Amino acid sequence: MANLKAIVISLVIVGLAGGALAAKEGRKRQRRPAEESLLEALVRECKLTDAQQAKIKEKIKARDAALAAWDKANSEKVAAAAAASKEARSGGDADKKKQAGAAVRELKTARQEAGAETTAAALKTLTKEQQTAWDGYQLFKSLAGRYRRLELTEEQKAKVKIACGFAARDIAKIDPDDNKAKKAKGEITKHLQWAINALILTPEQRKTLATPAQRGKKKDK
Repeated sequence: MANLKAIVISLVIVGLAGGALAAKEGRKRQRRPAEESLLEALVRECKLTDAQQAKIKEKIKARDAALAAWDKANSEKVAAAAAASKEARSGGDADKKKQAGAAVRELKTARQEAGAETTAAALKTLTKEQQTAWDGYQLFKSLAGRYRRLELTEEQKAKVKIACGFAARDIAKIDPDDNKAKKAKGEITKHLQWAINALILTPEQRKTLATPAQRGKKKDK
């Protein structure tokens, strides 16, 4: 329960401060381009030193080369999966939608695996504190899909990011060799989502989040 209190306290402090910190982060997000490189994200989120940036650039080049090779080898598969997914979404066959979605996810996973080794090598450059900051950012990105349809304001997104940062610090304290580590991480994520829902979302957004079935119906029309 301590991790829940930390997340709640952090969000209350942000709220009492008039959201100044969140608003500042929100403005940064508005100026950010839609696509950015791994290096750009690491520099921003982890505050890399010049020495770290120089060291990590070569590792990221190796990662980019691995991903480019995968893209070239699988371009036809990706294009075919994307076309099948688009066709399935426009039709009314639920099974075809499910199969097409699974095919796209499988390819995305394969691409991530192709760059996993070189990405891990790049991240080894980070200090423990920087790794925790990066984990918080990754947690924030993983929750983006959950809240995308709620159309969060930039200030809300910034507050969610702050909460994810606190959650990542608690996750970093978990012993990875503990057989209950997975359960502990799940509890922290559960508490994080509760705090976001209770302290950041509006009543209307909470209502929308609680009715996922309606989203499916709209897509079928």
